Amino acid sequence: MFRSIRKNLIPIVSRRRDSIETHLCIFQNPSLKSISTAPEANETPKASDFTDSALKASKGFRLRTTENPDSVHSLFKSYGFSDTQITKMISIRPHLLKCDPDQYVKPKMDFLRSVGFSATDLVFLLSVNPVIFSCSLSNQIEPTVGFLKGIVGTDKAVVLIAKRAPWLLNNDSQKSMGSNIRALRDYGVPDSKISAMFKWKPSIFLTQPNRFAEVSTKVKAMDFKPSSSLFYKALGSMLSLSKSTWEEKIEWYRSFGWSEDDFLSAFKKQPQIMNLSKDKIRKMMDFFLKEPGLELSSISSRPNLMLYSLEKTIIPRYSVINVLKSHGLLNKDVPEDGSSSVAGLPREDKD
Repeated sequence: MFRSIRKNLIPIVSRRRDSIETHLCIFQNPSLKSISTAPEANETPKASDFTDSALKASKGFRLRTTENPDSVHSLFKSYGFSDTQITKMISIRPHLLKCDPDQYVKPKMDFLRSVGFSATDLVFLLSVNPVIFSCSLSNQIEPTVGFLKGIVGTDKAVVLIAKRAPWLLNNDSQKSMGSNIRALRDYGVPDSKISAMFKWKPSIFLTQPNRFAEVSTKVKAMDFKPSSSLFYKALGSMLSLSKSTWEEKIEWYRSFGWSEDDFLSAFKKQPQIMNLSKDKIRKMMDFFLKEPGLELSSISSRPNLMLYSLEKTIIPRYSVINVLKSHGLLNKDVPEDGSSSVAGLPREDKD
């Protein structure tokens, strides 16, 4: 049996003894699926998508032995990774094929499982960000998980954040994030809101401390209460835009007739209106001003309207308003423009 396997490997290895193609082909060689079903020596294994895709991205990477590649592949398969996912990880981090998987790979996956990552979570996290394997378990991964837990409170929350922002586990930015967290506390933002903000948009905390402090001061000057969810939503909105883009968005709203008071009124109720694209803003404003004929003050006082899908929500519900009006069934308590009740505005954040 072993002679048969050896004969099957000879045509492959002899072609590129030291190339990555040799070893990735072995992963897919049908003759290695089971000794009891080893094919005849004249069968030639076919190159798979697994082999081809890894080769293209890992061109020039060379190995001298098949022992580690076989072990790495087997370990990943035992944790539930598909060949496609293994290919992707090896394409990004080809040195995985040279490592001792029991010392270099397994401890990191076992630690993440102990934190609360399910098998599915683990496969997702490492498939999209195999750079984690290049990080030290004791000097990077464990301290980062501990740091995140100190912010959000539980292992479960850490898992949710890591799935949303996988790069956090290999990002060495605890110093800047810690500085920004202290700044929020100095402004009077409670830890519960800092935790909520981190869960909502963790990338905000990677902002340079100087800019973070500058924008926080501006948000507070707009009379946002630090204890309110709207404070961190306004902060997140402003930090996600450059200064020039921020000014361009304000000018874009002004082009539809909004005054400074209209803008501030709307932004203080729904900060995310500044994260809408210009095209989205134009479509919404054109509809509201031309179809139901809303006043600008009606829109700025109900800014959540701007966040809806025009095609999927606003237009269908406005059609309902027209049908109700045509049959005299419109409730007197509902504004005829349907800007509030029928459009189904979500509750404003007031906490």
